[in-house]
Order: sequence, then C-alpha cells, then structure tokens
Amino acid sequence: MNQLQPPIHAGWAWHFDWLNLSAADLIVVALMVIVFVLALVIPFPGGRDK
Repeated sequence: MNQLQPPIHAGWAWHFDWLNLSAADLIVVALMVIVFVLALVIPFPGGRDK
C-alpha cells in the first residue's frame, strides 16, 4: 500500500483560499508578533543615559 494519505484533522484549522493555519500555528504567529512589537517598544537597558 504505497498511496498518499490525506492529513489527519486533529483540531481546529482556519481555511482561507490557499492558506490553512491550525490553532497552534495561529498561536505561534501571534506570539511572534507580540515579541516583535515589544522589541520595538521596549528600549535597551541603559540606552537613554547618554
């Protein structure tokens, strides 16, 4: 039996045209965006002393 099997659907997924994101993928993307925004907003330690 050498056939391609469809993926196992084990949970919620967001389907939009060509984009399929699982709930875990959405959480990871959201955390990456939050970390990126915090990196832009929070200044480096000691950066404003000079």
